[in-house]
Amino acid sequence: MTSRSKLALTAFLTVLVTIFVPVAAEAYRPTGGIVYQLTDADQCLKGRGNCAVYPKSAELPSGRLVAAFEKATVNPTSGAATGGTLPIYKSDDDGTTWQSLSAIRPPAELSSDPAYAKYTSNWGSPYLYVMPQTVGNVAAGTLLVASLVTGEDHYYTEHKAADPSWTPTNDGDRKDLAIALFSSTDQGVTWNVVNIIAKGGWQGGSAGAIGTNIAAANTYRQVDPVWEPFLIVRDGRLVTYYSDENDYLGYDATTGVAILDPANDTATDSEGQILAHRTWDGTSAAWSAPVVDVAGTTVNVGGKSLIGGGRPGMTTIAPTSDGLWMLTFEFWGGGTNTRFKVASDPLRFFADGDVDGTGVDTLPVSSGSRRLATGGSPVMIPLPDGRIAYNASGSGNIWVNRTGSSTGQWTEYQTTVGAGYSRNLQYVTRTGRVVIHQGTWGGATSNAIIRYGEVDLGRSEGTYYQLVNRKTGQVIGTGDHSNDANIGNRDVPDVVLEAAGSASDGDTQFWHVVTKSNGAAALLNKSGGRAAGIWTGTPSAGQKIGQWVDNTEAGLWNLVTTSDGYTRLQAAAITGLYLTGATAGAQLTLQAAATDGSQDWTLVEQRPERLVNRNSGKCLDVAAFSTADGAKVQQWTCGTGANQRWQVQAVAGGYVQIAGVNSDKCLDVSASSTADGGKVQQWTCNGGNNQQWRVEDVGGGNVQVVNRNSGKCLDIGVFSTANGAAVQQWTCNGGTNQAWQRAELAS
Repeated sequence: MTSRSKLALTAFLTVLVTIFVPVAAEAYRPTGGIVYQLTDADQCLKGRGNCAVYPKSAELPSGRLVAAFEKATVNPTSGAATGGTLPIYKSDDDGTTWQSLSAIRPPAELSSDPAYAKYTSNWGSPYLYVMPQTVGNVAAGTLLVASLVTGEDHYYTEHKAADPSWTPTNDGDRKDLAIALFSSTDQGVTWNVVNIIAKGGWQGGSAGAIGTNIAAANTYRQVDPVWEPFLIVRDGRLVTYYSDENDYLGYDATTGVAILDPANDTATDSEGQILAHRTWDGTSAAWSAPVVDVAGTTVNVGGKSLIGGGRPGMTTIAPTSDGLWMLTFEFWGGGTNTRFKVASDPLRFFADGDVDGTGVDTLPVSSGSRRLATGGSPVMIPLPDGRIAYNASGSGNIWVNRTGSSTGQWTEYQTTVGAGYSRNLQYVTRTGRVVIHQGTWGGATSNAIIRYGEVDLGRSEGTYYQLVNRKTGQVIGTGDHSNDANIGNRDVPDVVLEAAGSASDGDTQFWHVVTKSNGAAALLNKSGGRAAGIWTGTPSAGQKIGQWVDNTEAGLWNLVTTSDGYTRLQAAAITGLYLTGATAGAQLTLQAAATDGSQDWTLVEQRPERLVNRNSGKCLDVAAFSTADGAKVQQWTCGTGANQRWQVQAVAGGYVQIAGVNSDKCLDVSASSTADGGKVQQWTCNGGNNQQWRVEDVGGGNVQVVNRNSGKCLDIGVFSTANGAAVQQWTCNGGTNQAWQRAELAS
């Protein structure tokens, strides 16, 4: 921030000096930029508008972000698809800027094994994954890429041979489509081919010209790609989910193993597609047989029944806070074109017999939020605190399931990145924000672009503050709204003065103060990451303040201090206007300088606390630094770990929620028990009474912590002084094992 000179305020001369508020040091570009753009000189093997699509990314343990995307340009050496490589980009500044890092060559070039000789092009449809644990010979931390490898595009070469001036406008017909697995142990600089995950056949014009753009060499007019991989580790095995256009007669009802049509390579093609997965132990030569996840409807082709109708595609999966797994996918068989399924085991989505899922437009949404976006290409990611984020091609917005439950409500948030055929979401650990990569399907002649931007969805990294108004003693809140005011408050400005602790969602009363490129600051709300914005975008006296996506590189507010130590928020664009809270409960507005305290604010830092049991002298602790729902809460010798740091935050009714700094999850009484001995654990914050506590002074610098749901106290069983003793609830009795000391810590 830059220093400011003296300003005269009406009849008084008050010295205003820029206040330096600690903010996160990393750069921040909410409006983003371009990762890659096709040039006029580039020749494409398909339509130019989708010559670069399907961006995906991953975060390495070092914090480096890596991204890949499909790039279907003509190889200048071969003059066609042979020799095509998969581009890898990196960001070493948390997604703020991106640079080319490497390219993954096709298997035929990376290995002398004759089994790879036919895979001469590394085309696209990539998925990047960092191994969370060692599986067989694949070490934890290894960067994996699963991508679509092929032979030559015969549709392209045949047409070019007939007419050298011919230009493709859509997908072609590559031979020998397969999904290959590649690995890197040097952060994406060099690559090895590991194996082939799944094999298909001819492309047959899929997916843009299915059954139409077929090469003469494709004698039986087959459409048999495999693509769109998605990776997880489950039960000690690597799992690849993918879309499979081979023709299948059905699947085993017990195991889910798909039954391939024996005439798959020669019979009339169904032009259908199923969702399936395969598993690998990290040492075997081959992956398992395909297991069906979404079968699609049954179709009749030449008197034969085949599954795959409706062409379900593009699997993404996320765990839910109620112990289930959610799968989203696109579906083109009529009805809602973007759907989901839920299962207790991510390897048994087939088991319920549901062949085509349920539309995402049936999922519950919060007040004002529209139904979840459709249009295909859904992407869903779990956030570390248990929330789930979702987007699809039909909207530039993101929906967040704030409880992470399979039945939880979804809340809509605006972003700065527009709708696009493929939009990837990447959580960034060091910032707590989400990077969006977007690829569009721009038609036959427009140059394809891979764009990116950042969005804050709340609970991001860095210090939060309550802003306390000098005149009223109230704090800046949002009327309990988490998302953009044009959505959550039906297009009415929502930034207001509130009594501290009066909001049901306590996060709505805390704000990041983030320095922007012009030296001015943005105020970003903890609940949903929305900025306190000037409602019309143009500062003028009387303008109201509302929450809005942070959509500018510049800050809106100069933070200045008065001679008596208060802070004023001065409009950066018109420095004669200030953020004003005129009366208790008032809508915040911009006004000319005043001296009644309505423009004076105290920034109170939200600091973590340590809770120390009086009986044992040991700290409230989450076992083994777990971030999982249901993790044990115990006592342990006090240390410096984030698993012993807690945010005690006021919510409505005089209660607090107690959230772990390490996991961002709440202290919770399991299953809303009211019994003595009820288990105390951590769980995704959901606002339930079993996560709300009343802190009562019991003298001597100690408090007892009483659960709102049960009326019982936070307790160490049988007065234990041992490390690992479980925390429970028990009828309040004044015992020292129920007394806790609150020790405030530096943030």
